[in-house]
Amino acid sequence: MSKALNKWLYEKTRNLLRWNAKVVRKNIEVEGHNIAYLESKNSSKKTLILIHGLNDEKETWLMMASALKNRYHLIIIDLLGSGESDIAMDFEYTMHNQADFLEKVIAKMMKEKGIDSFSLAGHSMGGLIVLLADRLPIKKFILIDTMGIHVKLTKMQKEAQKVDDINQLFFLNISTKEHFREAMKMTMYKPLYMPNFMIEHILATKTPRLQFERKKFFYVVDENMIPRDNLEKEISQIKQDTLIVWGKEELGIDVASAYKMHELIENSTLKVYEQCRHYPQIDKPKKLASDIMAFLG
Repeated sequence: MSKALNKWLYEKTRNLLRWNAKVVRKNIEVEGHNIAYLESKNSSKKTLILIHGLNDEKETWLMMASALKNRYHLIIIDLLGSGESDIAMDFEYTMHNQADFLEKVIAKMMKEKGIDSFSLAGHSMGGLIVLLADRLPIKKFILIDTMGIHVKLTKMQKEAQKVDDINQLFFLNISTKEHFREAMKMTMYKPLYMPNFMIEHILATKTPRLQFERKKFFYVVDENMIPRDNLEKEISQIKQDTLIVWGKEELGIDVASAYKMHELIENSTLKVYEQCRHYPQIDKPKKLASDIMAFLG
């Protein structure tokens, strides 16, 4: 298929998923940067803000958002440098810098939309950013396979330590359909069926950004794939009710980190999902949605 046709089919599929989740694409400008986000129309309901992980984008939440059955006022944000948001080449994508910028984005949204408080969910790196955005009036936390505490080496980390140059690892150089499908196997227990036109369009979009994505990657982890930020102290000071969700078969952030996080957060609830890896919102969207609804009320 041609690139134009792949793009058209991809956008049609994406828009169908957005329609099914009852969210629409919007934009907000913060410090001269355009930030894309998805929002549901039911603004009178409790607000839940969702933050994606490293080198990811807001669309990874759509299956779970659909399963929430329009129960919440959803805001699903593309972080700066991700998805449909602007890329700022001179921005240093450390976790603290990204958290500071996210705080500015959410603060502006709160002012414009009349939001007094909200619950904040983060996946993987997004969970770490969420934890650092502590100047916001966050009612409850939802942390999903979150970076920030290192307890035990995982298969992916051990693999990284065996090579001379971590830049050569295939998951930092995904430019073929084979690499893409292999990455899906590593991050999802039962990878979604994805037609070739979707993969080809994603690769056409992502491949030119590989160097930039690797740059962001190394702001977060070191050459051994160990997170640069240890948030044990910050996590132990969380007072809000917190839902921690983890995939038992996670290959990137060992489930031992979930138990440690649960131990550190006084008012936390831990859910470990069987037959689930790095993406509970994709592997177990209905179960995650059910647990979120029970947690938030």
